[in-house]
Amino acid sequence: MFPLDTIYFNHYPYTAQNWWERWRFIVNWWRIYADDPYWVPPYYPALRRALEPAHNRHLARLNPVPIYVEALPRRRNRSRSALASPVFEQSVAAAVVLIDPRRQDGVAYLALLHLINDVETLEWLLEYLAEPLLSRGYHRIIGPTGLSPHLGTGLLQDYWSILPPLHTPYNPPYLPEIADIVLHRRSHSRLYHLQIPPELPVRGDSRVEIAPLELARLASDLLPLFAEACPSWLNFAPPDVEEAIFLLRWLGNWPLFGWLAQVESQPVGFVLLQPDISPFLRWARGGRNPLWRLWLAWASRRPVRCGRLLYLAVLPGWRKRGIGSRLLYQAMLTAKQQGWQSFSIGPLPGTIAAAKFLENRGAQPQQTYLLYQKDL
Repeated sequence: MFPLDTIYFNHYPYTAQNWWERWRFIVNWWRIYADDPYWVPPYYPALRRALEPAHNRHLARLNPVPIYVEALPRRRNRSRSALASPVFEQSVAAAVVLIDPRRQDGVAYLALLHLINDVETLEWLLEYLAEPLLSRGYHRIIGPTGLSPHLGTGLLQDYWSILPPLHTPYNPPYLPEIADIVLHRRSHSRLYHLQIPPELPVRGDSRVEIAPLELARLASDLLPLFAEACPSWLNFAPPDVEEAIFLLRWLGNWPLFGWLAQVESQPVGFVLLQPDISPFLRWARGGRNPLWRLWLAWASRRPVRCGRLLYLAVLPGWRKRGIGSRLLYQAMLTAKQQGWQSFSIGPLPGTIAAAKFLENRGAQPQQTYLLYQKDL
């Protein structure tokens, strides 16, 4: 994808301040991984909408700065004929810098990082970002994250030869090596996989009432329950109303199946699932072409082999009463009804109780993701 014998020079940054420049950012961000056969692009209309502060109140308060970098390539051992060949700028890095006003510890986020196979380019990008961040009192940067740290956070460390499940991070194999040179490892998470057994014995307290979940409630009266489903690690703020609305809108581009656990009409837990349509998104190239979007709308309702267990949570005061097991049973029952053979869960930090809960019920950790930090 990027020749190893190429060096890059004359780096030049472009920041996006209006809708046209944000469109240019997406084009260049997209171009960096476009030829990678294992990169699953996001749904293009959703990304365009998410990066417009006027349509995303969560993003607007984070002071987003989309930035992409172009540079000139040069082969280390050039032939005479190559010396006379024209050289054009290439997109070599792209990311969105986010500043969460809910944090008061001088930390900014580096979101949606795309990078070519070049250590100097990452060093150049971080040096360029250091001055404006330091002038505003931010002395550390953490990344890569998604547009929310509760969505698509971390660098993939293994399993590069399989298509990443929906809403999980992906990067080429060279990027962790570059990050280990330039950045410092901070924390890790794992993606769990659970096979759906042929027979489903009922587990958990049968007295728990399971009812269909009204998704909009996760951003209103069920917000505390939704926050329990988003692991609190590295001081990431739990989702508030604006962030919950963004997350649900992002996830809601494809079919969702949600179930609410209640005890005497009191909500105590929930689970949220979705078909894993990542192969369709890859084939349709993220739906950049309107015709592919029509095909995706049709394909997303076709049977798939795998699903995604996006969130499963029980309120702290109701844990260890079989409610989580009852919700997991309902999730597997939904999976069988949809024809799924397995579903992936997370990524989740390995230190939280949910990881042990899943392992005790047969879930296997596979993909590993690392978060990095850089003191400016």
